[in-house]
Parts: sequence; structure tokens; C-alpha cells
Amino acid sequence: MNGLRRTLLLAGIVVGAACGGGDPGGGGPVVPPPTQGFAAAGGRAQRAVAGTTVPVPYTVRVTNAAGQPVADAAVRWTLAAASGSLSAASTRTDASGHASVLHTLGPVPGVQEASASLDGATAVTPVLFGTLAVSAAPAVRVAEVAIPADYGIHDTFVRDGLAFVCAWNTGLIIYDVGHGIRGGSPSAPAEVSRIVPPQGPVSGFTGSIHNAWWFHNPVRGESRYVFLGQEGPGVIGSESRGDISVVDVSDLEHPQAVATFGLAGSGTHNFWVDEPAQVLYAAYYNGGVVAIDVSGTLSGDLGARLISEVRPGGPDSTYTWGVQVANGWVYASDMESGLWRLAPASAGMMVLGGGQNVLDRWTSDLWVSNPYAFTGTWGGVARRDSTGRLNPGNALKIWLLLPSGDPVLTDSLILGNVGTISDVEVSGDGQRLLLTTERGTGGFSIYSLGNPEVPVLMATAAESSGLHTGTFARIGGRDFVFAARNPGNPALVVYDVTEALH
Repeated sequence: MNGLRRTLLLAGIVVGAACGGGDPGGGGPVVPPPTQGFAAAGGRAQRAVAGTTVPVPYTVRVTNAAGQPVADAAVRWTLAAASGSLSAASTRTDASGHASVLHTLGPVPGVQEASASLDGATAVTPVLFGTLAVSAAPAVRVAEVAIPADYGIHDTFVRDGLAFVCAWNTGLIIYDVGHGIRGGSPSAPAEVSRIVPPQGPVSGFTGSIHNAWWFHNPVRGESRYVFLGQEGPGVIGSESRGDISVVDVSDLEHPQAVATFGLAGSGTHNFWVDEPAQVLYAAYYNGGVVAIDVSGTLSGDLGARLISEVRPGGPDSTYTWGVQVANGWVYASDMESGLWRLAPASAGMMVLGGGQNVLDRWTSDLWVSNPYAFTGTWGGVARRDSTGRLNPGNALKIWLLLPSGDPVLTDSLILGNVGTISDVEVSGDGQRLLLTTERGTGGFSIYSLGNPEVPVLMATAAESSGLHTGTFARIGGRDFVFAARNPGNPALVVYDVTEALH
């Protein structure tokens, strides 16, 4: 724990989020153990919206003189004034020596405290828990555009008042949301055109349009091409399918597919384009990271434009979700092994550092905002902590980038009752962090990054089926989030978050 964090914690201000969990025990007479240790085991450093339930249960662990867990010990829980309510006033330890409660915060922002004491053991010091209750302004939904339920909607790329919606088997749909070509706006998106690219040369199928990037080429002074990625069927760690299509949008009302790229044995996922260098970096699941030369005029099969490729986790342990160019390096988030740093294509795109640093969950999206990086996680990897307890919810991993560029994990912000933190983005000014979540309490959350190691919740939006992806956009002097509700009742949903962020 760094000095600042320790100082804040001692002052009663919560500064992090810790893993925890537990199962309350049953009733019965109080039977204190003859000799014991009594300590917090989870949930001690959290923040949550006032009036809501904390994401991680408050958990204590009781041990005997030999350090072994004590089962069936009674733990009493009390709250400070105006601190909401607890799920139980008394619980009993389970076989691993743990006892837990959930804290529903009171309505007033500020530090709200609870304490745990070991019933019948007066010589044992109570354990104090404190959660920072914060106010979160609601985001205002201003538009909902239904997307055909042929799976539905995935990513949305917003630039220069145009929204490029990846509508899976419906293809790419382009909306005017402030560009002027059709008089559209964020609150009234107006369709400009749509296209379903032809069958992928390697994947062998059409549709499954997953992600897009509208390429603004500063060397040629044009914004002619949109890169589209297919996401086909796959098996984590071993199989995937999906090709890249290039669409010419010189005439926005009549887009034309002009080029393709395919990689045998693997399929593409998220993109990042180093526009000054005219290089497309594609996360290619079990194919790792691929760099493609996209300079000049693009047509036909782009296979000969492959610059380099690398599997950061090795040939049998790579399944790359996302990629980003930042600080002169390439960062890749790999489902199986976490966050990696790579050399850029101009230097052979070799592995430089990181990796094997997230083993408790699958890693999802990433965003680098110097000198920090953020990665999401999702279920699928059921890992246990040092006490044998399952990790709860899902975690936003917060990384400090060393002068070398290698990532060092500094904290994990736990979001309880969500199955996936699927999309991560930092605003252009580096001051706001956007997360989209699915299953459980799905939707999106926006955090202030005044201190990037301690994100503070600013705004939320809940969607019953969750939000798969989301992106910031500033249009007409106001701030918006464009998000994908999918697969249940698929729609492009647009939220005005201007008041929430200012």
C-alpha cells in the first residue's frame, strides 16, 4: 500500500476495492473459540452509490492459535449512525472460518461504517469496515434505435458526427448523428446507408460484423476507408474464425466493399489503427496480434500487406481480445494471460514485457491513458484466493506503466453482480473512464480519474439485459455515450451524460 493510500485509509476514506465473499452460518448457542485470530478477509475498501448495496460482502475470518479456521463461531455486526442497514445482525463462521454480511448504504454520501465483533470474546478487537458512499448522477437516455435481431448490435464507432454501427448479420449501418448529411443528431439518429460485405475469403461466411474503424489517413489527407471485422465461432484458447473487410465510404450514401484480409486458422476481434504510421493492428484471438499496412489505395486481397504477427502468450496460450497503440508501444489484452507490451510493427512487433499477470479471470478490453492502463475481466475462470474463497463479481484491473512501459498491477476495482466488464474506454482528455457491463446489474458506469488509481463513480445507466459495448462522443458541445444493448431486444442506445460529468 502506498503512503497516500495508507493515509487516506487511516483517515476513514476508502481508497480501493478488495476481493471477498462469504456464506453466513446458521443459529445456535454462542461458542467462542478458546484462542483465536480475528481479522478482515474482504470488502474492507469499497465505494458504492449511496442507497445501494455494496458490491462485495464484508467478511471476517476466525482462526485458532495454530492459524487454522474456526467454524461455527458467532460474529455480531453493528452499524454507525445513518449508515443504512445490514443483511444480518449476527452470522456464524463457515468451515473455512469466514462470516459475511452485505451492507446497504444509507442515502447520504460520505464514509459509512460497520463493525464486526467476535461474540463472547471480549479481548478480541472488533474489525471496522468503511465504504465511501458517493452520489452518481443518472445518465439520460435520449435515443433508442432498434437493430434487427439477427443477433443484433455489437460495436459502434463514432467520429465526425457519424455513427458506424456493427449490426452483425445486418452488416454495417451508418447513421448521421451530427454530421449534417441527413440532418441527424444524437437524439434522432438518421440512417445514411448500410452494407453487408461479401463472403470472407478465409472465414467462408458473410455477416457477423463485429467492429469498425473509420480510418482518417493524415498522410493522404483522406477519410476514405472503414475497416470491418467479422467475429465467427470460436473456442477460447484454440479456435476462431473471421475476416477483415475494407469498405470505401468516399460516397457515404453508397459504400462499396473493396478489399479483404484473412488469416488462416484464426479470426479477428478488436482493432486499433496507428493512423500516422498507416498500420492497422488487429487482435486476432488465437492468432495473437496482426499488423497490416493500410497505406495508399486498398483493393483486393490484402494478404501481401501483412507486416508482422505475434502470439504474446505463445502458440498454445494466446487468445487476444484487444490491442492499442500508445507511448510508442503496442499493448494487447489477452483473455488467457492479461496485459502485454509489444514492440510496434516497425520494430518487428516482438513481446517486450508484461503478460501472465491476470490469472484469476478472463481478460477483456483494454485502454491505455499514460501513465496508466485499464483492463476489464469476465467470468469463465473460477479462481480462489489464498483463503480458498471464490473471487466475487468481476474486476477492473488498474495498471501503472513503468518508465520501460511494462504494466504493474496497482489495484482491482471489484464490480459485484456483473458477469462481464466488456468494454473499457477513457475519454480524450484522460479524465473519465467508461465501463460497460453485462448480466447481473448490467449497463454502464462512468468514473472520474482525478486519481487514476482510485476511480470515483460519477454516473450510471442500467439496462435490463446489460450493455455489450459503449463509446464516448462529444457532439454539438455536449457529451454522449453510444452503447449497444445486445442480444436481448437489441438496440443502439444513446445517453446524454453532459450534466452527469460536469
